[in-house]
Amino acid sequence: MARKLVLILAASALTSALTVTAESGVAHAVPYPVNLPGKVKCSAAGGVWNGSIGFTPPLMNGGTASTETMIVQAALGNTASPCPTTTTGLVVIGTIAGKLTFSIPGNANNCATIFSGVALPVPAGKFKMTWTSPAGSNPTKWTQPSAFSVTGAAAMTKITVKNGTVAGSFSPFANPRASLSDANWPGAGGSVATGCASTGGLASLTLGTSAGIW
Repeated sequence: MARKLVLILAASALTSALTVTAESGVAHAVPYPVNLPGKVKCSAAGGVWNGSIGFTPPLMNGGTASTETMIVQAALGNTASPCPTTTTGLVVIGTIAGKLTFSIPGNANNCATIFSGVALPVPAGKFKMTWTSPAGSNPTKWTQPSAFSVTGAAAMTKITVKNGTVAGSFSPFANPRASLSDANWPGAGGSVATGCASTGGLASLTLGTSAGIW
C-alpha cells in the first residue's frame, strides 16, 4: 500500500512539472524574425528622421587630419509618421546606426574637402536599420560591396550616400541610398558654415529633412 502511494505521488509530481514546463514554454515563445518585403522609404514626408550625424574629428575650415569618421544615429519614423513601403498597408518604424571612415591624408576634416560637390574617396563602413515595428522583423544591413559613394554638396545642403548592398528586410534592392540633411544646414549663417568657422569646429549636425530608401 505504501509503495502504491509513493508511485501515485511521483506520477502526480511529474505531471505537475510537465504542465509548468509546457505553460512556461508557451508564455515565453518568441516568433522567428521575418524579412519585411518590398522596399521602404523614410523621409520628412513619412518616416521623419530624428537624430544626428557626428564628425570625429570635428570638421574645420582648413582642417588637416588624415582620417575622418562620420557617425549616423537616428530614429526612423514614429507612430504619427511611420515609414511607408511598397507593400500595401505595411508601414514601419525603426532606427539607423552606422559609420563611415575616410582616409584623406592632410585634409580629411577640412570642410572644403567634405563639402566639395564631388565624390569622396571610398570609405570603410556600414549601416544597420533595426525595425521596432512591426515586431519580429529582421533588421536591414546596408554594407559594402559595392563601394559606398559619398558626396557632400558644395552648397553645404546635404551629404549623399549611395551604393552598397542590402541584406535582411527589404532585400534584394539594387539602389540603396540616403540623403542626409536638415533645414538648418545651408547658408552663410547655417549650421555647416558657422560650425566649420568656429574654434572648436563642426562636431555634429541634425538630420530632420533626411531621406533614405532601402
